[in-house]
Amino acid sequence: MDTTTEEQPAATTEAVGSYVYGIVPAGTRLPEDLEPVPHDGEEGLGLVTSGRVAAVVSDVATDRPLGTRKDLTAHERVLNALAQNSAVLPMRFGAVVADDDAVADELLAPHEDYFVRALEQMTGLTQFNLRGDYVQEAVLARIVQEDPEIDRLRRQIAGVDEDAAYYDRIKLGEAISHAFDSLRQQDADATLDALERFAVSTVVKEAGGENGAVHVAFLVREDHRTDFERAVDDLGDAWEGRVTLRLVGPTAAFDFLPEYEAPDGGDG
Repeated sequence: MDTTTEEQPAATTEAVGSYVYGIVPAGTRLPEDLEPVPHDGEEGLGLVTSGRVAAVVSDVATDRPLGTRKDLTAHERVLNALAQNSAVLPMRFGAVVADDDAVADELLAPHEDYFVRALEQMTGLTQFNLRGDYVQEAVLARIVQEDPEIDRLRRQIAGVDEDAAYYDRIKLGEAISHAFDSLRQQDADATLDALERFAVSTVVKEAGGENGAVHVAFLVREDHRTDFERAVDDLGDAWEGRVTLRLVGPTAAFDFLPEYEAPDGGDG
C-alpha cells in the first residue's frame, strides 16, 4: 500500500496591526456605521482603554502601504465624526501599532496624564478651515488698474511678436505674480481682522494653487460658533465677485494639538 502523501502548503496568516485614529476619553461612544481604513476583515472600529483614556482603532493589514486617497478619507471621516460629540486628539495619518495590547501598554499608559490634560483643553473646541479662491478675471483687472507699471507692460506687448516681447513678458509675469502675493497677504490679514476674535487660536496656511487667495484654520469654541459663521458670511458678502470662500467644519482639531510636555522636565 502506498503510504506517501502530498505535502500541503503551509497556511498563510495575514499580518494585522492596530490602526490608531485618535485618543478620546474612556467610555466614549463610537458613532455607528463608520467605515474604517480599508481592511479585508469584518471588524469595524473599536476602543482600546487604559485608565481614563482610550484609543479608537481598527484592524489593518501591515503588509500593504497606507496612503491611498480612500485610506486618508477614512481616517479623516472617522476623526471628524468623533469630534461632533467628543473631544478627540487626532493621531497622524498612518499610525499603526503591533496590536491592541501594544496600544494600551506603549501608547496610552505611558502618556495618560498628557492625554487627559490635552483632552480637557480641547473640550468644547472644534476646527474650521476657511479657504478662498480668487475670481481670476476680476482680480487681474484690479491689479492692472492699481499698478501703472503692469498696465504699461500689458499695453507695450499687445500685438507684438512673442519672441520680440520675450523679456517684457517675463517682467510682466513676475510683476503680476508679486502683485498676487501682496494681495494674498493683505487678504490673509483682512481675514484675521474679521474672524480671529471669534477663535481661540488660528493658523495661516499656504493658499495653494494659481488662484488660491486665503487658507486659514480656526479653533472655535462651540458657544462662539454661530457668531463665527455669521462673520464668515459677512466676509463672503464683502468679497463677492472677487473671492469665493468655502468654510469646512467643524472637524477634529488637526492643527491645534496641545504641545506634549514630558514628565520630570524631559524633552517630549
